[in-house]
Amino acid sequence: MTLTDRPEAFESDAMKQYRLCILYGEFDEPAFGDEETAGLLSFVSTGGGLLVLHNGISVQNRSELGQMIGGEFLSHPPYEQLPVLHYKGKAAAHPVMEGVSDFCAEDEAYQFQLDPLADIQIVMEYQYEGKSYPAAWVRRYGKGKVAYCCAGHNGKTFENPEFGKWIRNSAAWLLSEQEEG
Repeated sequence: MTLTDRPEAFESDAMKQYRLCILYGEFDEPAFGDEETAGLLSFVSTGGGLLVLHNGISVQNRSELGQMIGGEFLSHPPYEQLPVLHYKGKAAAHPVMEGVSDFCAEDEAYQFQLDPLADIQIVMEYQYEGKSYPAAWVRRYGKGKVAYCCAGHNGKTFENPEFGKWIRNSAAWLLSEQEEG
């Protein structure tokens, strides 16, 4: 495992040694230049797994990366208690949701513009002011896979056992070679 806040660590040659990349941290513009963007796109499209948590979606400052993730962050209302629910039916059967129950998290209710061309599967949603919003989704990108969840603003969310299950399940799915979900 390598922990880094250096964008150059995402260049193609540097990424070849990994099977899974976790983005959790805010990247200021212009954090990802052409080489880093190409490296991360190549990593996922050739079979790598990308787990994006909370503000890791900030790589959307490059539209290519926002498209790969499947959506772009727009805004969020103040930090508060959010009920996080998972979709029933097909989403409940997805491997990232195995054994995960609905839960509440003190977090920021991220709101997104989902990419209409990205084939994403929403697996969790949250309720805010009487409306449902996507909280987590999965998708394939080339030969690779992407999983995103908006939760994770602070350590309290990571202490939630249901969120922990989702992260473990997501990592396992992202690393799996099977053609499921």
